[in-house]
Amino acid sequence: MSDLVTVENLHKSFGGLQVLRGMSFGVPEGEMRVLLGPNGCGKSTFLKTMIGLHRPSAGEIRLAGERIDGLHPHEIARLGVSTKLQVPSVFRELSVYQNIRIAVQRETGRDARSRNMVIDETLDMIGLITQAGNRAGNLSHGHQQWLEIGMAIASQPRILLLDEPTAGMTPEETQQTAQIVLRLNRQKGMTVIIVEHDMAFVSALDAPILVLNQGSIFFEGTLRQVRTHQGVKEIYFGSRA
Repeated sequence: MSDLVTVENLHKSFGGLQVLRGMSFGVPEGEMRVLLGPNGCGKSTFLKTMIGLHRPSAGEIRLAGERIDGLHPHEIARLGVSTKLQVPSVFRELSVYQNIRIAVQRETGRDARSRNMVIDETLDMIGLITQAGNRAGNLSHGHQQWLEIGMAIASQPRILLLDEPTAGMTPEETQQTAQIVLRLNRQKGMTVIIVEHDMAFVSALDAPILVLNQGSIFFEGTLRQVRTHQGVKEIYFGSRA
């Protein structure tokens, strides 16, 4: 299967600070990858570069073979790239249902019946269908995170980017979030790239891991391989691991 996402020799600098240093990897369509690494290694910078919030200093990002690294965020979104950043940004005064409806209405070409079906399916997928009438601002932090995932997938994107989606969640919510992401990937065939450091969440996903260090991919493998690789342990878990 060919790669849906291809990152080639990606560099990003802010003044004299080089954050991404020749980052390269590919993700086949319908697969999932987890970007793992210590704070400051460039994980979030990569996501923001991929969605057009930052322009790369050098290198390429391709979606289905076409370069997207020179496009604006709204142009990248129209190509089917959807993002949930770390801090929830739901419409707090609106209901859960209304939040999803706004996300669905961004997509043109759907009639009312089709939009309603997508809304209901999305609410069911994220486990909030029984809270559809509740005010979004009254949801727990974890449920607001789920709602924002719902808003990201309501447009039925080709690829979903998640930046630490379990930050601030309880252990139970973390496991439930893993199940949401797995359903999106395995049942819907959605390509997913996740930036995360919560090892319980990463373990539940059981997806290939890309270990990022000093702005480039240091190692790629399974969680078991990551945990037993001495170089990775020194980078991520500390030199005494």
